[in-house]
Amino acid sequence: MAPKLEALRAPDVGRNIEPAGDGFVIVRPSDADRDVFNDLVRNVVAAAGDEYVALPVTDGGQGYDRVVIVPFNGL
Repeated sequence: MAPKLEALRAPDVGRNIEPAGDGFVIVRPSDADRDVFNDLVRNVVAAAGDEYVALPVTDGGQGYDRVVIVPFNGL
């Protein structure tokens, strides 16, 4: 099932949410499981299109550090 915008914005143990302009950033906490976070980012990117644009940011070698979410209709 594709993650919905409201679900992505909700607090969770495996991610931090930071405001960013008209959207927000999902950030991997330092103690979060890297593989679980990478899967989350892949799912978010695959589901993007109807509600939001997802811009993943790689850590340069082992996966993703964050993903920027920009809603089409603002927050």
